[in-house]
Amino acid sequence: MHRNLRIADFGEDEDLFEDSNGRPLYQPIEIDWSRPSRIERDGTIPFKDEGEVYRNGYLYAIVRNHGNQRTRDRIVYIGITNDLKKRFRNHPKVDEIRSQYGETSISIGTITTPGRKPNGETRVLFREEIEHILIWVLHEDLWNDRKTMCVPGQGSNGGRALDIQNKGFTFSGRMPRRIVFPWAAIIPRCNNTSR
Repeated sequence: MHRNLRIADFGEDEDLFEDSNGRPLYQPIEIDWSRPSRIERDGTIPFKDEGEVYRNGYLYAIVRNHGNQRTRDRIVYIGITNDLKKRFRNHPKVDEIRSQYGETSISIGTITTPGRKPNGETRVLFREEIEHILIWVLHEDLWNDRKTMCVPGQGSNGGRALDIQNKGFTFSGRMPRRIVFPWAAIIPRCNNTSR
């Protein structure tokens, strides 16, 4: 990105943006990331099915750690799945990541929508949108092949304005605390209006 880009000033805190019915224009989303747990060589993971919370699937982050790394808790893959128990038994990209020297772990992101209880289909769409936004925000070290060449919100499902708060495990500071999407970035011109 260009180093002269500035965040556009919309004149208010985005928390105050509301539509004509008083609903927030930016849907508040909270993601509570679990402490990473090691993925075993056979693809099994130590998580149990949490019932209602994960009824509409999982958002997850794959994390790598090994002794020669200069950094810890490197996020290398962001994904979603409907069946966490079976997903990593035959996942070519995660198998490739796991074959590297060191420890491969998984963190589960529990998504909540404060002030709103979306139905199952809407929760699935939120999960897909959040996955896409996270891939774009964290792209530097990711091994993801999909959703890297399409701007979030430009896919078949469209998109919505989200205010994402990441809580829980911080991945040694790699996971942003807050993501407001979309927002506008500008390169200002020299202001020559004054005499």
